[in-house]
Amino acid sequence: MSLKTDIDELIASYNGQIAICMYDTNKLIYSHQEHTQVPAASLIKLAILATQLNRDEDLNQVIQISQTPQVDGAGVLKLLNQSEWSMSDLLGLMIADSDNYAANVMIDHLTMASVNLWLEQNGYKETSLQRRLMDTNARDHGQENLTSAFEAVRLFRELMNRYLLPQKWFLNQQFRGKLPLAMDETATDVKIYNKTGEGPLIDHDVARFSKHQHDIDVAVLTWNSADRLAAISVLAKIGRLVYTSL
Repeated sequence: MSLKTDIDELIASYNGQIAICMYDTNKLIYSHQEHTQVPAASLIKLAILATQLNRDEDLNQVIQISQTPQVDGAGVLKLLNQSEWSMSDLLGLMIADSDNYAANVMIDHLTMASVNLWLEQNGYKETSLQRRLMDTNARDHGQENLTSAFEAVRLFRELMNRYLLPQKWFLNQQFRGKLPLAMDETATDVKIYNKTGEGPLIDHDVARFSKHQHDIDVAVLTWNSADRLAAISVLAKIGRLVYTSL
């Protein structure tokens, strides 16, 4: 069976909402609800990173983080005593460790308006930054960060293809329990670069599977699943199908 047929059969039995967008090099090879706008969770960090790298600032410059309130959720920055960090370190923590505090420091450095302006100027119509990470009060008042599978994979591909530095952060991603789950630590013949997102009833992942200079890029976004294990399972199975197709 073909990769498309295998994924069609897999998602047909999935009891939840799912969106997928997949490229083989530069060719779109699979899509499903790819323009559906959903809560971005930590995938919004891709937009923050792209905005910052596009500014061509000195990433070695030091940023004082104490003026940004600490937040819960993923990340280690809040556990450390150091109050000044290089921008490069903050961006690396934001991606490889999905650090919410580091993301909020970068939002304060850039401003939300500048992130949304970059998205608008670069043709992103389904992605927007409306609140800081872990700001549940803003979320409860209808302010939500949004993206789609189409734009999530577009952001990821732009970062992977334009800049060398983020590649090591994606390759050393600490959250590997979704698309790479079924072959991580065992499939030594493939490199998997990825960035996850999760929240209430939300599990996302965007990744590049690279084997012998053959790349497949895929974004899988899931939402409204009452069974999180089922959502993670379908992500892992899609990842496995991509791997076996390389």
